[in-house]
Amino acid sequence: MPSLNESCANSQADNIGTDFTTALLTIYSGTPPANAATALSGNTVLASHTLAGWGAASLGVITAAAIANEVIAATGTATFARLVLTTKTMQVTLGTGAQELVVSSTSYVLGENSVINSLQVTQPAS
Repeated sequence: MPSLNESCANSQADNIGTDFTTALLTIYSGTPPANAATALSGNTVLASHTLAGWGAASLGVITAAAIANEVIAATGTATFARLVLTTKTMQVTLGTGAQELVVSSTSYVLGENSVINSLQVTQPAS
């Protein structure tokens, strides 16, 4: 794996922001697929949010702009999320702590609000 300096890591992270500027963020229950190229299998859509852009990368980390709350579409335990914009897909970890997508609760109940605390993606330096 190549080693990147901070400027290059920031540039690569900023590319993620460009690729997924207004992506649809969909939160799922069930076993996460192995990667973003693997088809969903038995996963339920719990909620969907539209991104409103990203900030500038710092130290190889890019943070999504505030994400509006959305009404939960199904009851279940949130386990992962995908961002999709046209032909591009990124799968992210989800939880209430140190994951890429931080939610207020992983227990989703139909009709309540899906609340996103933060979404950060890190471009590793090495």
